[in-house]
Amino acid sequence: MTIVSTAPTTTEECGLSTELVSELGGSNADVSMMIGVGLVKDSDAVYFQYMGDDRKSALVKPSGNPLTRIGDVKLTGISIAEEVGEYKSTKLNLFLTTPQTGTTVMLTAGLTTIWAQCILTGLMDVFAKGQLTMSLTFDTWKGNSKMKPCFAAVRIGSQKMSDNGMYEALREARSDKDGLRIEELCRDAVAVIAHTINPQEAEVVIEEAPQVEGDYEQDEF
Repeated sequence: MTIVSTAPTTTEECGLSTELVSELGGSNADVSMMIGVGLVKDSDAVYFQYMGDDRKSALVKPSGNPLTRIGDVKLTGISIAEEVGEYKSTKLNLFLTTPQTGTTVMLTAGLTTIWAQCILTGLMDVFAKGQLTMSLTFDTWKGNSKMKPCFAAVRIGSQKMSDNGMYEALREARSDKDGLRIEELCRDAVAVIAHTINPQEAEVVIEEAPQVEGDYEQDEF
């Protein structure tokens, strides 16, 4: 997994409490790093590591440029966190594990953000092609609109994955400003993917996570 941070990378080094790890959707033994997407609107960075005590650190390359790609990982879990924080937000959690060391990180963002819509559109194509067990790459970048939403792509090798049916359904829902339909589409995708990854779990696991800042208004993607 290509992740570089100027901050410590283990749960113990980061000072993350068992309670915080649990709130973020994992267990102290399972999650080594917890990453929020687009937590600082005015920053060029897109991935931020939770450091405990409400602290966060941008993930950057040795060159100092923002890290935008998390690659060579397998999707080992996906869940939804309900009524998070002061604004009772709903969050998408992705659990990504390195094939070499078995290290697991968790990505979290608003369930209906453009980033989550992009990710789920890609993962539904991965699902449709029966490739959820393959190594994946997750690219994230910021848009140019005033709100600077985060966009994303899921790739297998160099191939960008995108389910056309879900893409069109989300595009139509955004055009109609139908937030409920967008949420329904995202929830259905999570349920399908979660059940495929772990067939013994017929329902999406609902867990609570701390509030993630930077849930931007939805633009076209």
